[in-house]
Amino acid sequence: MKIVIVGGGKVGEAICQELSDTNDIILIDNDPEVIDSIFSQYDIQAVVGNGANVNVQTEATVEDAEVFLAVTNSDELNIISSIIARKLGAKYTIARVRNPEYHERVDFIKSSLGITSMINPEEESAAVISEILKYPTAQSIESFASGKVNMVQILIDEDAFLKDMTLRDFRESFDGRLLVCIVERGLDVFIPSGDTKLLEGDKIYVTGSMNDLDKFYRNFKEYNAPIESALIIGGGRISYYLIKKLIKRGISVKLIEVDREIATQMSNDFSDVIVINADGTDQEILEEEGISEFDACIALTGIDEENIINSVFAKHKNVKKCIAKVNRTGMLKILGEIGLDTIITPKRIIADKIVRFVRSLGATGDSAIEKLYKLADRRVEAMEFIASENSKTIGIKLVDLDLLDNTLVSFIMRNGDMIFPSGNDCIMPEDRVVIVTTHENIVELDDIMNK
Repeated sequence: MKIVIVGGGKVGEAICQELSDTNDIILIDNDPEVIDSIFSQYDIQAVVGNGANVNVQTEATVEDAEVFLAVTNSDELNIISSIIARKLGAKYTIARVRNPEYHERVDFIKSSLGITSMINPEEESAAVISEILKYPTAQSIESFASGKVNMVQILIDEDAFLKDMTLRDFRESFDGRLLVCIVERGLDVFIPSGDTKLLEGDKIYVTGSMNDLDKFYRNFKEYNAPIESALIIGGGRISYYLIKKLIKRGISVKLIEVDREIATQMSNDFSDVIVINADGTDQEILEEEGISEFDACIALTGIDEENIINSVFAKHKNVKKCIAKVNRTGMLKILGEIGLDTIITPKRIIADKIVRFVRSLGATGDSAIEKLYKLADRRVEAMEFIASENSKTIGIKLVDLDLLDNTLVSFIMRNGDMIFPSGNDCIMPEDRVVIVTTHENIVELDDIMNK
């Protein structure tokens, strides 16, 4: 598939990394150094120039593109570039648009200007954080089946009741209503069997309905009371979108922002929020503002190191949920070793959303990807499909399906009922099916089977 990308920043580079192996990518950017850096790392073509220039887009042969992505730091340039690309003949156009004023008019802009989709890394990141706060014990959370089913990541520490339990016993303990579908153990990640024993230090991914996961926390003392208060450090766009979501849930919010102008604007925008104009990296300030009294600390400044330090300090002060925004993905493996609760990387969130869209276009059948998450340091994928009546998987017992190795049918949603399938269950038309696998480049449901 031919994909043209305008903008070689964090998001553009992440998309090149994810898609360059299996697609024909052409990158447009004004900066020759940016072009050279990305060109040297990935198998792509590149054009130096302004992505909103018709001649530049023509040089990049945008008219033949299946997908056109405009992901520069300028909303206006992204919108104009997408309009031009659509006029030239690009089939699908996606624009990165971050300004809240544009975000509020997204449907009008899309319909009037012919843009297929508008994506907002900050708004998407805020949505992820908001979901994570529903399960304070979880390190991450992914939602399927329109939010009816969640997959949470949990660390097995020395006091965890799950330590040394086999998955067969786990399933019996929860009447088959919860499923451990991924185990991350040291440098290894695998899809477990019933004989797998959970060990201290394991990171596991548990799938279940919201009600069953809530009972899981309550009954076995892994439960933390709901988040009722949050301290946010940094008043950028993620904070803006996040505060709106938290206020709707009745969560008390205090914001610390060092820039007076931004602090004043946020105070004007949110009358119910306490806004402090101060340096949120100053531990004395954090102490004065009562960091230890908050249920959650969310570090969202523009500097990774500050966010990491703030999260470590908050954890030291026994804040039960600490979240840090980290943009540099090269730091993530190191951070996992120091025990941070949850790390948010906006460019990865958006890149995954775009990858899901591109893969769905590549499907030749009817059962294309509905949702896609990359888990366990991106070594495992969890995908949601709606099963078509034409799928080769229909009506065959799972035990008889010739599935790829390290591939699991995690659950089936049928007529509103959730099924954790056994080998005797079958996939039926219109089922929502979630697959967990270590294989990449699966674009439709039939790809989970050996050819």
